[in-house]
Amino acid sequence: MDTAGAKVLETADDIQERRQQVLDRYRRFKELSIMRRTKLEDSYRFQFFRRDADELEKWIQEKLQIASDENYKDPSNLQGKLQKHQAFEAEVQANAGAIIKLDDTGNLMITEGHFSSETIRVRHTLTNMCSL
Repeated sequence: MDTAGAKVLETADDIQERRQQVLDRYRRFKELSIMRRTKLEDSYRFQFFRRDADELEKWIQEKLQIASDENYKDPSNLQGKLQKHQAFEAEVQANAGAIIKLDDTGNLMITEGHFSSETIRVRHTLTNMCSL
C-alpha cells in the first residue's frame, strides 16, 4: 500500500481533511509572511528615522558650538560678523522644517505603537533638548 511514505487517501473525507490541512498551513504561512513584512517595513522606517535623527543631532551640535562662540565681543569686523550671523540665521530657519518633520515622524511612530517606540521616544526627547 504505502511504499513512498506518504499517506494514501482512500475516501473523500480523507481528501477533504488533507485539503483543509494544506489550506490551513498556507493561510498561516501567509499570515506569518505579512507579519514579517510589516516588521521589516517598520525596521526600515526606524533606520531612516535614526539616520535623520543622527544627522540632525550632529547638525544641531555644530550650530550650538558656533552659537556659543564668543568672538562677537570683539568689535572689529562687525560687517563680516553680521553677514555670518545672517547666514547662520537663514540656515537655522531652513532646517527648522527638518526638525518639525522628524518630530512629527517620531510622534507618529510612537502613536502607531512601533516596536522601537521606547528608543524613538528617547531619541525624540534628546533631539528636542538639543534644539532648545
